[in-house]
Amino acid sequence: MGMLIFAFLFFVVLGIVLQGLRKIPAEPPTKAVVTRLGQRTGGVKKEGWRFFLFYPFLNGYIPVNVEKKNFDFQPHDVRTPDMAEIEMKVHVTFSPDSSSGTRLIAYLNSGGEAGVKDILEDIIMESIREFAVDPDHEPKTWEMAVKMDKHFLAEIVASMLGIDHKNPANSQMMADVTRELRRGNGKMGLETLGIIIHRVNVVSIKPKGELAKNAEKVANEVKEREAEMIELEHIREQVKRMVEELGVKPEKALEIIQTERKKVVKTIEERNMNYSGLDGTGILGAIADKFLK
Repeated sequence: MGMLIFAFLFFVVLGIVLQGLRKIPAEPPTKAVVTRLGQRTGGVKKEGWRFFLFYPFLNGYIPVNVEKKNFDFQPHDVRTPDMAEIEMKVHVTFSPDSSSGTRLIAYLNSGGEAGVKDILEDIIMESIREFAVDPDHEPKTWEMAVKMDKHFLAEIVASMLGIDHKNPANSQMMADVTRELRRGNGKMGLETLGIIIHRVNVVSIKPKGELAKNAEKVANEVKEREAEMIELEHIREQVKRMVEELGVKPEKALEIIQTERKKVVKTIEERNMNYSGLDGTGILGAIADKFLK
């Protein structure tokens, strides 16, 4: 009888243990937010085999993927004070803050990965639009805006942190934070979203639409003019060297150089003259007789 009771208890305990064992995956990196009676307790369990008593009725968990998330965001309808539209590309890398259950809960409350991305996009969009169009500071034109990637980055980071980066008291801290974020080594925590920002970088700023076409045309014209100036300087040096070393006149030196560069075409015209039928009279006849004898 005693053995039967022991065997029964043994199998009951074994069943409870086996039923409560759950594996938290390590690939992708995952943390488990512990729940009790369906409510999140704030406890966190790491990856591996973990025990949840009377799972899932009494104790359970919510798996949270804590690997780094990368996304590119392109703000739209961004205009400078001259009303030129520019397009930008901002790269962001973040991960859920698994240092505590409270922060993982904040991440879940923010909507997880999709919700956090939407919130970050709204923050980036608003900060960029306001900074770009404000007439009280640079950029005044789109030409200035395309060179101000660091300024736009500082504005984005300040908006995420909720601080005034123009305050001298925050200048050194902002410089350090933005430098690390550009390198991808950032550890900027946003407790309200339950995340850590590892990287924020303004990848590109350029004019948009017809403005982009006109800007490209102007840039090509500038390049062509610069190439022409370099070419003229090279020709000038060649002419000078030929005048000094060969003693030719500058006009002749330039003609030789242009001929070699196929800018001036020299032609040799060959003509065949038929003297048959000349009767030896007159000047032409005398010439013909001279050469045909």
